[in-house]
Amino acid sequence: MNRVRNWIVAVLMRGEEWLFANPKYVLGMILAATLGFATQLPSLKIYTDFSDLLPQKHAYIQTYNRIKETFGGANVIVMAVEVEQGTIFNDRTLKLVYEATQGLDSLPSVNHNTVASLTHRTARKVYLTADGNFASESYYDVRKTTRTTEELEQLREDVMANPRVFGLLVSPDFKAALIKAQLNEGDIDYAKTFAALQDVRHKLEQPGHKIYVTGNPVLTGYVYTYLNQIIAILMYTLALLALLLILYFRRFYGVFLPLVGIALSSIWGLGFMALLGYNLEPLSMPIPFLIAARATSHGVQLVARYYEELAVTHSGKQAARNALDALFRPGSLAIVVDAIGIAVLVLGAAPFNWKLGVSAGFWGLAVIFTVHFMVPLALTVLPQPKTTENKNQGVRRFLAVLMARTGSTSTGAAAILVISALLMLGGVALSTKVQIGESEAGSPILKRDHDYNRSTQAINARFPGSEELHVIARTAEKGGIKRPEVLHAIEQFQAHMQSDPALGGVKALPALVRSVNRLTHSDDPRWMQIPDNEAEVGGLMFTYMASSPIPGALAEFVNADENEANMVFFYKDQRAETISRAVALAEEGAALIESRVPGLKIELGGGLIGVTAAANEALHTDHMLIIPLVMASAFLLVMAYYQSVHAGWLMVLPMLFATVMTYAFMAWRGIGISVNTVPVIAVGVGVGIDYAVYFMDRIREEFETTHDIRQAAINAFSTTGYAVSFTALTLIAGVVMWIFLSDLRFQSDAAILLSFMLVVNALAAMLIVPAWCVVFKPRFVVAEQSDRDSVPAALQSA
Repeated sequence: MNRVRNWIVAVLMRGEEWLFANPKYVLGMILAATLGFATQLPSLKIYTDFSDLLPQKHAYIQTYNRIKETFGGANVIVMAVEVEQGTIFNDRTLKLVYEATQGLDSLPSVNHNTVASLTHRTARKVYLTADGNFASESYYDVRKTTRTTEELEQLREDVMANPRVFGLLVSPDFKAALIKAQLNEGDIDYAKTFAALQDVRHKLEQPGHKIYVTGNPVLTGYVYTYLNQIIAILMYTLALLALLLILYFRRFYGVFLPLVGIALSSIWGLGFMALLGYNLEPLSMPIPFLIAARATSHGVQLVARYYEELAVTHSGKQAARNALDALFRPGSLAIVVDAIGIAVLVLGAAPFNWKLGVSAGFWGLAVIFTVHFMVPLALTVLPQPKTTENKNQGVRRFLAVLMARTGSTSTGAAAILVISALLMLGGVALSTKVQIGESEAGSPILKRDHDYNRSTQAINARFPGSEELHVIARTAEKGGIKRPEVLHAIEQFQAHMQSDPALGGVKALPALVRSVNRLTHSDDPRWMQIPDNEAEVGGLMFTYMASSPIPGALAEFVNADENEANMVFFYKDQRAETISRAVALAEEGAALIESRVPGLKIELGGGLIGVTAAANEALHTDHMLIIPLVMASAFLLVMAYYQSVHAGWLMVLPMLFATVMTYAFMAWRGIGISVNTVPVIAVGVGVGIDYAVYFMDRIREEFETTHDIRQAAINAFSTTGYAVSFTALTLIAGVVMWIFLSDLRFQSDAAILLSFMLVVNALAAMLIVPAWCVVFKPRFVVAEQSDRDSVPAALQSA
């Protein structure tokens, strides 16, 4: 093992010799690669791909993908027209509902066959003619501009008699009408569709009426409207970082080189993403900002060490060489662990995780070239600063005194470890309250008083619910849905689901069959039942289809082969609690019904509730896999790097502390674990390794000189501790603007979460690592010989 380690160290030293012997050549290669990636930037696209957010291998999503073209997917626009005085049964309001229906039907990407409204051609009154024939007609005739009081009253009674319209498309109090439109998922231009929708809504606005709009495409459309704000936040963030660098260094190189590092690493990361054809997800924008800020942190460490060495050597080239020599191991280790920690996201179930893991992992690894090599090599070719004095010495003396009186003493170090352990125990108890999924009604992406959330609340107050769960009853043979026992089984399943108090309503085939059977028997209520043979059921279904001049009258209930029937359950929110209860009831009911009816299968997966349930289940698995793997990879890499199990544990300890505190913070703030927060947590957890590695390595370095662990901790706290605190500040600056300037509540909450994680990670590294070293004196820290001592003397002299 020692021979392998010696060989690795020798190779690294020779590589370092070559780098400093050819700085201009290496910088030229970095610049050439940067220009190559820059050529790809124009092809980078910022948009949301709905399918990327779904765990495609999940059984629910496989069912969803199979049925979405037949029964509708999760991208549904829901609009409500509400009248302030009276009911909707007046000519003015009915015309407004018709115009809203036509407006939604004309939207880009809309599936015209799935539009539903009281005034749409598919909403029809079915009745018996005087000669006993079955017929139907639209509830609303656009050619009739005025109606008598009697006609309006008859229309109201006709609506009340149809359970597929009353309550679902017209509110029970007759104050509002609902219009639904399904988008074709393979061809959604969210920005274009949302702009057209807003134009429709603007044209509909008139006194005495309120227009509400909700649905996943609407939510995504609102997110798109904030892209210009995101660009503005980027500009403000760069300005804040530049100001902090000026205040910290008060020297040109200290400001210029870290900002160049941001630019180079961002061009590499975004260019690589564009090269692979990956899209940039708007809601994941805080993550690229954080990666770019992490590039700054490594640049700050290098420039800060450069000025330290310059004050001693008074030679710019030697100071640059010493800075890389001192920080190469901890810096490269931190960068590699960062990159692997982000790359672990590829194990997530959704394609979004794969894209983010590959692109962000490369971006994180590229920091080795764009910052770790670039900064010291640039300092060797740039003119040497005239002033070699270290301007931050006063602050460092203060930090040294502070550490000498607290964490470097045996009592103080032990107290820090005990307090940390108690905080972790409390954090673990609070962390159990973190939910997988959303913790409140409406969308956490937007602010609570946003028009979208107010519209969602208003629609859910008058209708069964804007969130749909589609459940499929499937038989092996064609036409099997017409079997009476299958229709009775579907009704039994519906009754089982209705034990959930959160369920707002149900739409399914059995109610339609019962209604048509009643109509064919002179509207006698005693005939509102399911026939006892398959032929009669088929006849009633055929009669209903034949009565309508519109093809596909049964398309929302049953497929063309009549072996799949769609049940739609309406809910008022998609909170984790609501979804978990709905799915548990559905799976319990499916098992019960399938055992009673041979050949019948009940499958979940449709509607926004279905896909969200699948996403939540996958998130639980991803979350239990990704976060431990980030820590395990950090442990193994640090252990291998330092040839010490204790070193690996010491690096994981502050990460573990920060992670527990993060989950406790999420529980306190009510932030749920979602497809957007898991990457944020994974990236934030990896940040801790940067601080801890730099701090631990500096303690080892100082111990080689002082041979006193207390003094080594003091020196590390006053030097690297100062740099770590500043880099934590720069990282926070990379996301803090989202807190104050972003109108997207999720991005604001994510920025708060990241800021909390950055602060806790920095404190854990600066307090727990030295305290542990003072109390336990790890062998890999207090060993008499460093890795360099084990390298052959010839290489040392070289």
